[in-house]
Amino acid sequence: KRGDSFNIYAISASGGKEIQLTNSEGLDDGPDYSHDGKYIYYNSIASGTMEIWRMDANGSNKKQLTDDPYSNWFPHPSPDGQHMVYISYLEDQGSAHPAMKKVALKLYSLKDQTIRTLCEFIGGQGSLNVPSWSPDGKQFAFVSYAYKD
Repeated sequence: KRGDSFNIYAISASGGKEIQLTNSEGLDDGPDYSHDGKYIYYNSIASGTMEIWRMDANGSNKKQLTDDPYSNWFPHPSPDGQHMVYISYLEDQGSAHPAMKKVALKLYSLKDQTIRTLCEFIGGQGSLNVPSWSPDGKQFAFVSYAYKD
């Protein structure tokens, strides 16, 4: 966070000067590189609702990938470059990503841009915040919360 904005920055693994990759009002979050390092997938509220975006690794060519009534968060491309998994809050959360909410786990085909809902569960913050694909791209892990009323 810098001032009132949350943007995405890059810095070489060997150190050096950071480079600002996004400059949106509000929140850009959850960056994850594609398997080949060509793209960065992230979530942003730049369009007015939280959606999944992709940009070139240098921050150029930003493209919104999702456009639906859900709050979409934490995109993670598969190691084989075929898919991206992310969560969708079933009710708009604005720029928040709270825990203990109804969410859906979604699989996005990077080949044909189709989206498939894999399951719905109670989750949110902490459910898919970090990359969790198996090395072969056939499985991934996520966290579902169980609670009693």
